[in-house]
Amino acid sequence: MATHTLFSNDDFDGNFDRTLYGAYYGTADLGEAFATGRAIGKPTADSWHQHWRERADQVRADSDTSRAGGHRVSARDGYLRAGEYYRQSYFFLRHDPTDTRLLDAFSAHRDAFASFAELTDVHAQKVAVPYRHDQGETTVHGWFFAADDQPVRRPTLIAPCGYDSTAESGWFTAVPALERGYNVLSVEGPGQGASLYHDKLPFRADAEVPYGQIMDWVLARDLVDPERVAMMGRSFAGYLGPRAVAADNRYAALVCDPAQPDMGTKIPGGFAGKIAAPVMNAATHLSADKAEFFGARMAAHHCSTIADYFDELKTFTMLATASQITCPTLLLESEGDPVGGGGAALLDAISSTTKELISPPASTGLSGHCGGLGQKVWERIVFDWLDTILAPATAT
Repeated sequence: MATHTLFSNDDFDGNFDRTLYGAYYGTADLGEAFATGRAIGKPTADSWHQHWRERADQVRADSDTSRAGGHRVSARDGYLRAGEYYRQSYFFLRHDPTDTRLLDAFSAHRDAFASFAELTDVHAQKVAVPYRHDQGETTVHGWFFAADDQPVRRPTLIAPCGYDSTAESGWFTAVPALERGYNVLSVEGPGQGASLYHDKLPFRADAEVPYGQIMDWVLARDLVDPERVAMMGRSFAGYLGPRAVAADNRYAALVCDPAQPDMGTKIPGGFAGKIAAPVMNAATHLSADKAEFFGARMAAHHCSTIADYFDELKTFTMLATASQITCPTLLLESEGDPVGGGGAALLDAISSTTKELISPPASTGLSGHCGGLGQKVWERIVFDWLDTILAPATAT
């Protein structure tokens, strides 16, 4: 039986936990988070937005006051937390990418993080990576975090966003990586963040197309060791990552949590009964939370019905090319992760001689999606393995 932190609804509670584990990285204050959650009470998409937005606005205003008074650290820390609260505020509005509340909160999320970046001692650079696609040329948004300002080529992680994250929320990955001497590119490809909300670009199954261009850009940077670039695929990037690596032999390592090499196998059983066949063509027959679950994904794929979305999802497979993955590979799959289950198939398919699937039990502290609240346990597993493969300059 699933346990809950504050809310009885799995989706609301899971996303509340997501904010809580940001406290490891400075993106949340536990007191602020729980006070906001208690004020929400029985959550709806509207009440969720209202209370998280109010919290974000207050924290940002306090940060502005601190900054004006010369209190740099207080302002820096507050902007980082405000950015997370803004992200949380629009999470259950994503079924409608034209909703002004979503677009305004998304912009505020980005702006708050940019204010944080202006005040942090971390080398953080907002970047626009050129991206050519069938409809023309544009850029994809990202943040490049360097281990330090020294002119040294270092191992670098490419960290794609997931179904619902942003380049800014890649800070979760950046913090433990930077501490260990890695650079990180947190990047929004098609279907994610600004690519979706501003450029109207949906996800594409052939992730090797945008990520081949992203890799070109990364390798051209002076601070990147071209022999030590790794793919860090978490959540939906557990599909995007291996798909990109299978088509590109320039990667030195691949990490997935969880691996999702064949999205079509999750229909319908992998969604744990979230939908029944009679309502596949009309999300209006679903409860509000399930309608948002599918609506947000349909929007990211530019699908108008759940049936269309399921058909689209069947094209998101890379097992046929998985044998082309020859670099060292680490796959994680935490107990209770609702989108797990694909690790064994990918492990069997890849041809790397250095490959491992770790499925830690909940007793380790890792449980739920991408390890849930057990992020320090997750860091030890992942980065000890990466240090062994890539040997970053600061590892001891």
